[in-house]
Amino acid sequence: MSPLEHALVALIPVTIYLLVRRRQLPSKMMLSVVCFGSVFPDLVDKPVSYANLTPWGRVFMHSLPFAIPVVALVLGYAFITNRLHLGAGFSVGYLLHLPGDWHKRLLSGEIPPDLLWPLTSIPAHPGPAHWWGPENVNIIWWSLFSAVILGIVAIRMGKDIFSHMNHSFSWNCP
Repeated sequence: MSPLEHALVALIPVTIYLLVRRRQLPSKMMLSVVCFGSVFPDLVDKPVSYANLTPWGRVFMHSLPFAIPVVALVLGYAFITNRLHLGAGFSVGYLLHLPGDWHKRLLSGEIPPDLLWPLTSIPAHPGPAHWWGPENVNIIWWSLFSAVILGIVAIRMGKDIFSHMNHSFSWNCP
């Protein structure tokens, strides 16, 4: 799936849930977090693959043994900082990415071995991903885009963690 398709697959159920449950549209922050979660695996795995560090672009973050701890960490941090709704938005986006990439195989009853890596070995994959190339996304630009987005998020998360640590450990001396 393309990044836009991943975002739509995540945004549609989140929007429907919020409309039915809370009778409101998602906030800008929720839209951002869901979209980020929905493309997070590609932001990490595609550039790593392009750098020839992995056999192809669906390895680490596209695997449940990596996705589950990432989601647990995000939900734990979201719970601690009283932003569980945003943690859930990221998690929904991220977890919907995985079946989005494998929907044809999953619907036919097959569980792709990549989904369980490193518990299973990765079969050989011929050539680059279908969305790379002159008619599609330029992997060099995608890698630069990924580095910028992940860098911004890392800085923002660092500031947020630091802020919460300072707030938690501040002393109210009379």
